[in-house]
Amino acid sequence: MEEAMSESLGDEYDPMGTHLDDPFDFYRRAQREMPVFFSSKLGVWVVTRMADVKKVMRDGRTFSSVNNLRPLEPLSMEVLPIMFSGYPLVPVFLVMDGEEHLEHRRPWAAGFTAERVEAVRPYITQRATALADELTAGESTAELMAAYANPLANSVIAHVMGIAPEDHAALGDDTRNAVKIAIGYVAPSEEEQAEAAQSWVHSQQLIGSYVDARRAEPRDDLISEAIAAYAPDGELSEDAEAELVGSAWGVTLAGQITTSAVIGAGVLRLLEHPEQWRLLCERPDMIPHAVEEILRFCAPGHLFLRQTTRDTVLAGQELPEGTEVAVCPAAANRDEAVFDRPGEFDITRDSSTGHLAFGHGPHYCIGFRLARVELEISLRVLTERLPKLRLVPGRPATWRPSLIQKGPATVPVAW
Repeated sequence: MEEAMSESLGDEYDPMGTHLDDPFDFYRRAQREMPVFFSSKLGVWVVTRMADVKKVMRDGRTFSSVNNLRPLEPLSMEVLPIMFSGYPLVPVFLVMDGEEHLEHRRPWAAGFTAERVEAVRPYITQRATALADELTAGESTAELMAAYANPLANSVIAHVMGIAPEDHAALGDDTRNAVKIAIGYVAPSEEEQAEAAQSWVHSQQLIGSYVDARRAEPRDDLISEAIAAYAPDGELSEDAEAELVGSAWGVTLAGQITTSAVIGAGVLRLLEHPEQWRLLCERPDMIPHAVEEILRFCAPGHLFLRQTTRDTVLAGQELPEGTEVAVCPAAANRDEAVFDRPGEFDITRDSSTGHLAFGHGPHYCIGFRLARVELEISLRVLTERLPKLRLVPGRPATWRPSLIQKGPATVPVAW
């Protein structure tokens, strides 16, 4: 009977269709009926409850990250020659486990300590203020992602990496386009995949040019520090250079796409609840609470892939060695066993209960402090300068067609 229920529930799960934009009613049902179910459409076991998601994410010995970057759908054969025209495809720290993962992650994590993030705060404030000023200087309507969230997140992470301002826009455009083949986008056409692969190569080549420049003349930026860690003797092998560029690309992408998503989704949810937007405008002391509720409710990291290294059991479900599992932090963040009224967006709730917006365990997001500060500053700047901000009637927000990184594609706003 249990097996039939599992098959039935998994067959109902339509992550690339019905449940793409809003799967949360389905996840709530899954948490009650079958918290670990097999998705026939994805070919993986989906994990939805907080306790089980945490168990998987902290146990890298049993649940390896080796498949973390695997496309959820096969790529077109036309894409591979384009990808191979760039840097060699070598493993990066996101697909490593254990000591190897920690060793290769360490140089990048060093760029996001509390002290380093605080040092970037003035730049974030300046950039956020300038973008808000550009909004108010123009028409009385705008598309928030293109006009504010995307350029802010892109500029901040590029600044940390050491990318010159004149290259920010091109890097942002290319990385956002490349995501279509990298982060679980749903059914891109062959033409879109080829364009995304070209963008992937272009953005890696741009980062590679900075690696070359910083090898010759180091500066006070994360790329220079990573080079010193990868090549303390000054020698950088072809594979080490490919890994350095690939990791830098991944950090840059994550810093852009996840932070822009949470800023855009957070403002969208606040404007969908205008009484909460007004409260935030009147009570800026509520911003820290709003930040945590946005992170819980709008967590951009939706699914993460893992693969079992040995036979194991999770929530009563037997998972043989080699089984692929998709943990769902977004579902865990609305687990009624952990949160009161989990399906309600409420910036006044107690923010001390932990969420999984930044993951859990050894792969916990290295940029969590930076993302929090960007969201905090964005809420402060936008509530101060655009207190009458509202959604445009008849022009609903749209969402990125991604199973991995959830976030708005467009948020039309007016003031």
